[in-house]
Amino acid sequence: FPAQAFAYGGGTFFIPYLIALFIVGIPLMQLEMAMGQVFRRAVTQSFGRLHPRFRGIGLAAGMVSFGVVCYYNAILAWGNVMFVKSFYSEMPWDVSNVEGTEVLSKPVDHFVNKVLMFPPSDDHFPRVIPAGLYAGAVFMWASIWLILIKGQDFISKAVWVTVLAPVVMLFVLIIQGATLPGAKEGVKAYIGRWDLSQLSDGNMWVDAFGQIFFSLGTGFGVMPAYASLNPRNSNIIKDAFIVSACNCLFSFLAGFAVFTIIGFFSHETGISIDDLRDEGVLAGGSLAFITYPAGLSMLSGAGGNAMCVIFFIVFYFLGLDSAFSLVEAAVLNMREVAVFARYSRAVLTSAVCAVGFVLTGPYLLDVGSAIVDVVDAYLASLGLLFVGFLECLVAGWVYKKHDSYHQTGTLAGIIFDVGSWVGFFFFTVLSLTLADTGMESGPVIGTSIGVGLIIILGSWVTALLLAKSKLGNANDAAYYLFLHGPDCLKNTINGVITDGAPNNWTINRIWIINLKFVMTPLLFFLLVLRCDTYAESGGPYSSSYPYTYLQVLGLLSFVVVFILFAVGFFFPELYADPKLKVASGKGSTTTN
Repeated sequence: FPAQAFAYGGGTFFIPYLIALFIVGIPLMQLEMAMGQVFRRAVTQSFGRLHPRFRGIGLAAGMVSFGVVCYYNAILAWGNVMFVKSFYSEMPWDVSNVEGTEVLSKPVDHFVNKVLMFPPSDDHFPRVIPAGLYAGAVFMWASIWLILIKGQDFISKAVWVTVLAPVVMLFVLIIQGATLPGAKEGVKAYIGRWDLSQLSDGNMWVDAFGQIFFSLGTGFGVMPAYASLNPRNSNIIKDAFIVSACNCLFSFLAGFAVFTIIGFFSHETGISIDDLRDEGVLAGGSLAFITYPAGLSMLSGAGGNAMCVIFFIVFYFLGLDSAFSLVEAAVLNMREVAVFARYSRAVLTSAVCAVGFVLTGPYLLDVGSAIVDVVDAYLASLGLLFVGFLECLVAGWVYKKHDSYHQTGTLAGIIFDVGSWVGFFFFTVLSLTLADTGMESGPVIGTSIGVGLIIILGSWVTALLLAKSKLGNANDAAYYLFLHGPDCLKNTINGVITDGAPNNWTINRIWIINLKFVMTPLLFFLLVLRCDTYAESGGPYSSSYPYTYLQVLGLLSFVVVFILFAVGFFFPELYADPKLKVASGKGSTTTN
C-alpha cells in the first residue's frame, strides 16, 4: 500500500482508494460476511443458494486463494532469509559505513544476486535453486499446516498473536522512525504531495480497487468461510464495517513506518526521495527488501539489527495470518463439493499444503520473482475483480430473477436486463476505444456516458411501460424491474441477523441500489479495462520480462479460475451441496 500510494502521486492515491473502500470494499465485505453467516456455508454454497449455476464462484475464489498463497509464501520466504541475516554482526545490506553509488548498489546486489539469485537480463530460463529460499518456504508451509491442523479453536487463538503482535511492533517502528532526521520529508513524500493529474490514469483506479480487494481479503473466499462459523444473529454488518476500517487504517499507518525510514535514508545518504524513486527502489518488493532494510541498517549501534529483526517479524506474522486464511478458505470451499467432501478436514488440509509447497517451487527459482510479478498481475488483479464481479452479479442481477419475470412479464424483464447490460457494455467499450484514439479524457467520458445512458434509459422506459401494462401500477412495475431480487436478499439477511438481536446493524435500500447499479457495472468496467491494458501491452511486465513462457503461466492461472466457474455454470450438479444431498436422503432439506 505505501509503495502504491507513493507511486501514484502520494496523497492523490487516497482519493480512488477511499472511493474504492466505501463504494465497493465495505459493501462487498458486508455481502460476503453476511452470506456466509446467514447460510452457514462458504462461498461455493452460500452464493450457490442465490442461483445453483453460480456455485462455481466458490471454487474460482478458492483457486485464487490457493494460487496467491503459493507465490505469497515465496515472498515470505524472502523475508525469512532476510530475518536470519538480520542477526549477522554486519548485515549484508548494511550501508552505514559506505558512500557514493555503493549506498544503493550494496543492498540491491545482496537482494537480487544473493537472495533471489536473479539471472542476467539475457538469460531467459531458470538455472539456480537457492537453498535458503526453499528452507524459508518449508518453514512457512509448516507453520500454516501446524496452525490449520489444530482446528478452529487453535486458529482463533493464533489470530490473537498473528494480528496483535504486528500491531504492537508497527507502533515501535513508527515511533522509532518519527525520531529520526529526515522523517518529515519522508512523510511529505507519502501523503504531502497531491499530483491530481494522476486521477486520469485508469491504471491507478484499477490498482486502488485491486489494493482494496487484496487488503480486505474480498474475492478470496476467506470472509464467507470464516463468517459461516458465526452465530446466525451476530452483528455481522457492523463487524464487516469495523474490520474494513481497521484494516485500511493499519495500511495507512504502515506507510508512516515505511516513509519515516525512507526520509531518514534519504537524509543520511544525500539521495533525494525522487531520485530513489527514479532508481526503482521505492516500488513493491524493492521497497520492502532493499531500501527499507538499508535505511534501518543506518541506525546507530545494534539498533539497526534490532529494528530489522522487528521488521521481519512483523512481515512474518502479517504474512502468516494472510497465508493460513487463504489456505483455510480454499479448503472450506473445496469441502462444499461432493468430490472433496468425502475427505476429512485434516487430510484435505495436509494435501493442499503439500501440493502448495510443490507449486511454490517455481517461485523460488532464480527467475521466481519474475514469475511472481506476472502471476500476481493475473490472479490478484484480474482474478479478484472477476470473482467480485460475479458475486455482485448474482446477488444484484440474478437472484429471484424468475420471480421478477413472472410479475413483469418475460419480455419486459429481458428488455430491462439486456438493455442495461448493452448500455454498460457500450459505455465500457466506447470509452476504451475513444481513449485509444487520443481523445481528451473529458470528451471520452462524456461521449461514452451519453451513448450508454441513451441505451439504458430507452430500455428502462420501454420495460416500465410493458410491466405497467401487466401489473397496472407503475410503482410495482419499477420495484420488480429494479429492486426485487436484491431487496429480497436484503430482507433475508436482515431477518436472520436481527432474530433475537433487534439492535444489530442492517443493510438498507441504498446499499442494494449501490450493489446493483454501481458496484456491478463498475467492477465490470474495471475488469474490461484491466484486460484491455494487458492486451495492448502484450501482458503485464512484458517489457521488463520479455519471456513468452511467463505470460503463458500467468494467463493459464487466470484461465483455470475461469474454467472452475464455467464448469459449475454449465454443469451445476457437479458442484451440488453434499450436505443437501444427505439431508434430502433423510427426507429433509434443512442445512443449518
